[in-house]
Parts: sequence; structure tokens; C-alpha cells
Amino acid sequence: MREVRLSGNLSTVPAAAPVLTALRAQAPGLLHVVDPYKVPLAEAVEKARAMADLGHPALLVGSTDNPAFDQRVAPYVAELRERTDLPLVLHFPSIPGRGAPLCPGADAVLVHAVLNSVRSFFVTGGLAATARTATALGQDGPELLRSASFAFGTDGKTHEAVGARPAAEDGRELPRLVAEVAAADFDLAYLLYRHGRVPDRVLRAYRRGLAPQQLLFVGGGVTSYRQVREYHDCGVDWVVVGNGLETADWRDTLHGLSGRPGGRPGGAGDPAVPPALAAALQRGLRRPVRSDPAGRAAYATNVGRLHHLLPAVVTPVTSAEEVAHVLRTTRAAGTPVAVRGSGHSFGRQGLSDGGVLIVGEPGDPAVRVLADGTAEVSARAPWYAAELALNVQGRSIPVLTNHLTVSIGGTLSVGGYGEGTITHGGQVDLVERFRLVLPDGQPRWCSPTESPELFRYGIGALGTLGVLDRVVLRTVEHQRHTTIATQRHPSLTALVAEVGWLAQEQRSPVDLFSAQHYEGGFVATYGMRGGGPLPQRLAGRAETRVEADWPLRSMRESRRNPADPSVHFIWADYCLSLPAAAEFARFLDVEILAGTGYREGGGRLLMLGVHRPEQRPGVPFTPAAGLRGLALGFGLYFSVPRGDRPAVDLVQGLHRRVLAECLALGGRPYLAGWYDLTEADLQSMYGDDLTTLRRLRRELDPQGLFNPGLLA
Repeated sequence: MREVRLSGNLSTVPAAAPVLTALRAQAPGLLHVVDPYKVPLAEAVEKARAMADLGHPALLVGSTDNPAFDQRVAPYVAELRERTDLPLVLHFPSIPGRGAPLCPGADAVLVHAVLNSVRSFFVTGGLAATARTATALGQDGPELLRSASFAFGTDGKTHEAVGARPAAEDGRELPRLVAEVAAADFDLAYLLYRHGRVPDRVLRAYRRGLAPQQLLFVGGGVTSYRQVREYHDCGVDWVVVGNGLETADWRDTLHGLSGRPGGRPGGAGDPAVPPALAAALQRGLRRPVRSDPAGRAAYATNVGRLHHLLPAVVTPVTSAEEVAHVLRTTRAAGTPVAVRGSGHSFGRQGLSDGGVLIVGEPGDPAVRVLADGTAEVSARAPWYAAELALNVQGRSIPVLTNHLTVSIGGTLSVGGYGEGTITHGGQVDLVERFRLVLPDGQPRWCSPTESPELFRYGIGALGTLGVLDRVVLRTVEHQRHTTIATQRHPSLTALVAEVGWLAQEQRSPVDLFSAQHYEGGFVATYGMRGGGPLPQRLAGRAETRVEADWPLRSMRESRRNPADPSVHFIWADYCLSLPAAAEFARFLDVEILAGTGYREGGGRLLMLGVHRPEQRPGVPFTPAAGLRGLALGFGLYFSVPRGDRPAVDLVQGLHRRVLAECLALGGRPYLAGWYDLTEADLQSMYGDDLTTLRRLRRELDPQGLFNPGLLA
């Protein structure tokens, strides 16, 4: 038994809480609402059984209307209860003077407080009246699920029923309403958009602002599994489907909406495989396309494993000509197309939801060293292959990340940072020229003098404008040996205070720098290429050794430790200028590293120094863009068991707090990782650059088919 305290009412109602407990434990998911005024009882019984078979925790019985409730609905619910064991939840507007209508057989009732109603009864009166009725029923009363409810857009039916004005979608009213819901004793917030879709920014505002135990429901106009997933991706706990299942083929639709196999091929949960398109794509490719279920499923998630988006066709490409063929074919067919490298990405990067997925096959790096010391390489190749090929020719890439098995093009689509960033900036800062295959299939070389606008926005922007094919990078003379020095610090705050000496004009006094959380403290690692002496600052204050092939150790480590398919990797990086980084470090020490969530989420923290060469043109969507002098990058990496939703929610909540602090201090997140950015965040960080990028995208991809994503 638990005590239910109603908002604005001091009365209490004893009640068990099996339905609310189940909803909290099994989120995210799908709920169906059966309208007893429209759906025959026999069909409702079949739907209840189908919902139970698919593992859904409850069936809603409800309608915007409630006339003759006791004569029409009460017998319906009583009979339904006799023929199903699935919990039944009433979902009707309150009746003035009575509250939410109740009847025997119901396990729970959604009690709606319509906070933006023009009628005071529907704001607070319905809750109080329902509580009185439930108290009179005693142990036979249903569980009360207290809902702060809002209707969005033009919705004459809801306005007539409960006096609901269109709910706020932006401005000052939205955060005020979210805060009001969070502060009150509501079990959930219910957002209804009868004739549209609740905007992502609204969903994220509620998800961020609600108390941890409060659920987020969304309903209205949902007809596809894609819509369900998009809502879940924004933090929605339960998607309520009504009219979308009031069709003759509701069984197949329910399977599809539930994301379960078992419906007819091509149902809503399994994107139809278009044979003619697959055949047309195959005609221009050397390797076979994958339109079989197993082949598509192999590319339905990425290393983060937080999303499962099933492509209709997977097209492996080995050349610019093949990329162009796929882009021309999909454009002619009006089919969306996404791009994937090694799949070492997070969120929905590198995934396709029912469209065509281009997968770059690694192949030969095809390295060509030019007379000026730059090197032209294939963007489909992994970094380790390019580095090994360059070493044979006496050259080296001065910035390598900790994951050398990823593709060159994939990393350059976000930035690329490593120990060498302390001197040379990101991998995007090494790029002199690149060849981009545009969304219409046309290849174009880009540099500061050739298509300069595309050069500025064609890398570091999540692959928004085209597919990278060839890249010309600055390289340095290969030095096999590296002098390494390590220092220990008791805290992140102490570490950041110590590294300020690295902030010098134009370049760092060391070639390599990184730091990581280790055994309760922090270890900083400094390196000088060629085995030369370290700066005097480190002499006698650090443990020193000489290592061979130091940059390639990451390749060996990644081969020993492949990505664990049983784990969700929820990684994000944050970059701040040195003064702001000191405050950020104090925040992380106190608010994150000292908390139980960091340990429970398998947390790790890495730090890099960022010293972007000032003479290089900026790549506007990288985290160090616009920062002067030394900046520090903080990588906060969590690994939680796959399917452990509470752990995922915990870690994502930590990242949201860290992101808010980073933005407040003038920093930026690294778009390579997991992030939860609103449109307002994007506008604040990128401003005119975001406007220009989107203009270029409209010009190059007027149908909006190519590689959709955050910046698009």
C-alpha cells in the first residue's frame, strides 16, 4: 500500500500501485487506448490479448467523450475484465462535480489536470473530486495516476471537452509549465497533439524538467514505428496510440508499432524491401547489396547501441563512382539515404530508418605522398592503415585518436582529436583539400581556393553536405621513438591548475598530451616525438621512459578489446577554454566524479589539450572552433549493460547536467558522442554558420533525402 497525495488537496487515498510500478519499470513502450464508443467489445478483447502477448503492461480504455458513462462504458469494462488479465486503465475527461468517471473492473484511472484549461474545474477540481470518489470506494477503488495534461495545436474537440487552450511550444510559458508539473505531486505529464507531432524541443524540455519518478506520455496521430522511436529518442516513456489501430489490419499494425517481428513482411515495423530499387542499386556495385533480414540487421545499430533503426537496403561501396551511383539512384527513386563508415558512432549517426544505407568498405588506403609532405588518402580507409602506409614512406599523421580502426571520412565528419591535438589541433585542422561526392552524385574538390564554402562546411558537420572520398592531409616526419613522461594529480581540479603552463603562443612545448582518471586520482601523460628531451618544466617532476611506435598502441588495444555488444556506450566530450575549464573541473569533481552514478555507470574520464593552429581556417562545428589559445577537452565515457533502461536514464541525466554546465561556461560539446541538444542550443553555439550550412544543404539536396541528422 502507498499513500497518494493529490496536488492542491490534503486528502489521501490508500491504494496499491501495481500499474504505476509496471509503467515505471517497463518504460519506454507503447500503450493502446480502446474507445468503447467506437470499438466493438469482441475487438477490444482481441486487442487486450494481443497487447498482453507482446508484453505491453496495460490497456487504456478511454475517449475524449464520456456521455452515459455508467450505461455505456461500465458494462463494457466489466465484460472486458472478465475476458482478459491485462490491467485496464480508464482514460476519460473528468465530469464536473464527479471527477474522472470510475467503474468496477478498472485497475487504474488517468486523472487529468489540464493546467492550461480556461475552466478551473479541469485544472484542480477534477483531481479533488476523483479523490473523494475513490476514497468512498475504499479497497475496491482503482489506482489513481495523476496526470498533468496538455493539448497542442488546434484541437477543437479537446477544447470543447475540457476547455484546453493550445499548450505552449516555446517562449517563457513552456519552462514555467514544466517547472509547475515537476514541483507538484503528479505521476506523469501527458502531451496530446491530435493533428500533429509534439516538437522535439518540447519533449526534451519536459524530459529534462520532470522529476526522476515522473513519466512522460505522448499521444495523437501515431501510425508508424518510426514515430514511436522518434518519441522514445526524445525521452518519452509511453507513446499512446488510438486511431492508428482502428483499422482492419490492426494486428499487423500493432506488431509494427511495437517493433516486434511477426507481422506480414513489409509491415510498419519492418521496412519493405523494394526489389526494383535493390536491383537498380546492385547494377552499379561490385559487392552484393544486402536486402535480406540478417544483412540489414547487422547495420541496424552502432557502437552506442541506444537505437535500432532497420535499413531497407545496405549498399557497400568501394569507390567514388559507386557512391555516386547510389546517390543518383536513390535520388531518382525519392528514397532517403544515410552514410556509415565503421559504425563507431552514437545517437542515430550512421543509421538508416527504412531507407538506403551507404557503407564505406575499408579497402586499400591508397596513400600518395606529395612533394610538399602532404598525403592524399582514401576517406574510406581506417586511420591505422593510412598511418602504417605512411610510416613506410617516412611520414606520419601528427594527430591520431584512441580508436584507429575507425574510418578517416567518418572521423573527419566530426573533428578527430588525440594526444597530438595539443600542438596540431584536430584531424580536421590537418586537411588541405578533400574530394566530396555531393548528394546528386557529382564529385567536387574543395580547398580554401576551390569551392571554399564547401571546404569550410563539408567536414566537421556530421556529413551533412556529401560523402568524403579523398583527403589531402598534412603529415610530419615519422619518428619511431617517443619520450613519455607521466605525472599524478589528486583531483581533476588539481590537474587543470597544473597544465596551464602548456598555454603558449602558436604551439605547445610538448608534442603529445593526455590525462585520465586512474585509481582515484589523475595521470597526465606528456610526449616528445623522436625520443628527445622533455621541457625543463617536467624534468625531475615526472616518471620518464622511451616508447617505440607509441601512436600505434591504440590499434593494438582496439584489436584486443573489440566493442562489447552487450553494453550501451554513452560517451560525450566537452571542450572549454582554459579559464572556464578550471571551473568546469571543479564542477565535475564535486557533482559527477564524487557521485554514485559515475561508479554505477562504469564511468571513465579522459582529458586532452587543444591548441588549434590560429593560422588555419576554422571548421565551425568542431568543439574548439572560436576558442583562442589553450583549450581542454573532457571526455566522459559510460558503459552500462544493454537493455538496462534505469542505468541508461541515469547516465543520460548525468550528461545533461554536464552539458548544461559546459554551455553555461561558454564551452561546446563534441558532436561525435551522445548529446541532447535543442534547436536553441544549436542556434546559440553556431548562429550564422548553422544558417549557412542549412542553406547549402537545401541547394544541394532540395528533396531532403541525404543523410539527415542533428544539423540538418
